Amino acid sequence: MQCPECGESAADVRLAYCENCGAKMPARPAPPPRGSSARSNRPSRPMTEPAYASELMDEEEEARQQGRAASAPPRGSKAQPPPDAYEDEDPYTGPRWLKDVPGHSQSVVGVGLVAFSLVLSILPFFPSVGVLGTLLTLVGCVALVARELRRDGNAPGWVEHVPLVLMRPEAPAAFTLLLVALTVRLLSGFNLLVPLWAAGTVLIALEQSKLVIAGPDGVGRDFDARSLLGFPRVLALVGVAVCVVALFLPWGKVMADGSALPDNAPVPGSVRGAPPELRVLPTTRPSDDSLYSLGGGVTSRSGWDLPLSELPLLALLSLLVLAALRPEVERPAFLRWVPVGAVSVSLLWALAGVKLAVGPFVFLFGLGAVGFHAVRHALGRDEPQGLLPPEDDDPYDPDQDLETESDSGYRG
Repeated sequence: MQCPECGESAADVRLAYCENCGAKMPARPAPPPRGSSARSNRPSRPMTEPAYASELMDEEEEARQQGRAASAPPRGSKAQPPPDAYEDEDPYTGPRWLKDVPGHSQSVVGVGLVAFSLVLSILPFFPSVGVLGTLLTLVGCVALVARELRRDGNAPGWVEHVPLVLMRPEAPAAFTLLLVALTVRLLSGFNLLVPLWAAGTVLIALEQSKLVIAGPDGVGRDFDARSLLGFPRVLALVGVAVCVVALFLPWGKVMADGSALPDNAPVPGSVRGAPPELRVLPTTRPSDDSLYSLGGGVTSRSGWDLPLSELPLLALLSLLVLAALRPEVERPAFLRWVPVGAVSVSLLWALAGVKLAVGPFVFLFGLGAVGFHAVRHALGRDEPQGLLPPEDDDPYDPDQDLETESDSGYRG
């Protein structure tokens, strides 16, 4: 920019007055548009000439604006994070409540509820699934978690030590059936343990029924539950139901400390060893007499209170599973004797704890119907009558008569 009075060129366009004569400089031209380079509009300065402070300030401000324009997104567009921000994120698209669960499986959540229920069953005021039920449940929990982690593809090192036989689809299906059976076992006493166990069983059953039970490739294709409604298999179904109901009935009486009540125990209020002439006069006992109000410390016990009460339940349930197996499914020869063994084990268990009560007699009655089916199964006569294939009679072939007449020596 030149001075209109003396013609001296001003080094800084921002000067309002001439440095040589002091005359007023003309108005400064408008700045270039934002985002454009001001260096392209300014003539290049030779490297041999000294740089003014104003030029250095302009270059620094221009470099700062270019860096801000490169980092900021264009106007009207949403800011996008750099591509490296998505590398560590999990591409999970399932339910949000399963995002942080190992394997993203609801079966793992169900296993956690079942395991927590097993911990609570240690306490004396919670029911238990028994020693056998606890051991089988722990093995099933480990196998199911290992299978779900391997299916997800993020299996830790301990999964490799799980036997491959527990990774087959039959293992989670059997574990689901075991949890359902033990849920019936826990219904003998309702408390906090029952809803926790039932919730875990429902979560596992819903997912495993889709993965390993239902569907064309599930183990459900090898079983036909409708075959249990045909004779004589319906006797086994009814007999098992009667045996399960009998376990909820009284199986005798025990003392308050858990010991068995002897057969010759005196009734509270009588005198042991007294002559028959001695009569006890009826008197009104006080309401705070604990011996009178509690029946002398004698309580009734059900079949579930007996040791190993889950053993006949699991044995009879396995008998129904074998009865529902389709005839075309290959099976080893010893399986024909498994129902007889299940009935024998249940009978020995019942005889070990039999008392003069209604529970044992009802159990033995139901076990008799199951035994009838077990014997027929061992003899190979347990196929339902409605499902038996029709006998192949020799169809009538008229050509056969013609061939017979031509071979005969008859000459009309």
